[in-house]
Amino acid sequence: MSARTRTLAAMLGCLSLFLAPAAARAEEKVTITEAAFRPNLLGMPTNAFGSATIESTTGPVPSPITHINVFGPAGVTLDLKGTTTCTEEALVNRGAEGCPAASRAGFGGGMGIYMLGKSIVEEKYTVDLFLSNNKPGHVELLVFLSGHSPVIVEKVFPGVVVKAQPPYGLGFSIKVPLIKVLPEASNASAKTAFITLGANNVVYFRKVHGKRKKLHVRGIVLPKHCPAGGWPVKSEFEFEDGEHKLATKKIRCPR
Repeated sequence: MSARTRTLAAMLGCLSLFLAPAAARAEEKVTITEAAFRPNLLGMPTNAFGSATIESTTGPVPSPITHINVFGPAGVTLDLKGTTTCTEEALVNRGAEGCPAASRAGFGGGMGIYMLGKSIVEEKYTVDLFLSNNKPGHVELLVFLSGHSPVIVEKVFPGVVVKAQPPYGLGFSIKVPLIKVLPEASNASAKTAFITLGANNVVYFRKVHGKRKKLHVRGIVLPKHCPAGGWPVKSEFEFEDGEHKLATKKIRCPR
């Protein structure tokens, strides 16, 4: 298998930002080091940020994630007016620079990890997310994963925006293939991750009263009310070792 796919599964930790620590019996443990909406203002556009560490309680590296669903609180909406879309062909040919700025949906990165014989190999990675479909009710994403040392890695794969039952709302779902770096290596996993989702820093232009005006994409918009105890989020994970996790967390309400 080409070394270009060496750390695809490294981004898995990037998608587990809202996962609470696993139960004691589990082989995987995910610790949230930060989770927040920035800015955290009722009814306003925001970016969702999080960072995490991932480890195994029984081995030197965590098991790779094979499927993930992550959901935000009920009432969160997407306002994609002013956005554009990107294509897999553009990302494959030119990388993140091949996508229009107004198609960006987020970015992140972290440290990938796998076993090669008795050695643990680590590699930094970055993740760029872009809209591939911005039609309401049919929002789809493209994820561009890249690493540069010890090998050059570039991989593109899809995601889809989905919705859960209250008290949760919009989220995303990704089915992740197992990645075998080398015949003698373990499937790639992740050690650390961070991610920012949202587009409220992206600008676009349109004519207003006959004049060209610069506007900001609203992107993720928080509800106008925050429930007692904070914004609820949940994560559902399946691991290569057969573990299934359902975890919840709350982000504080605006002051």
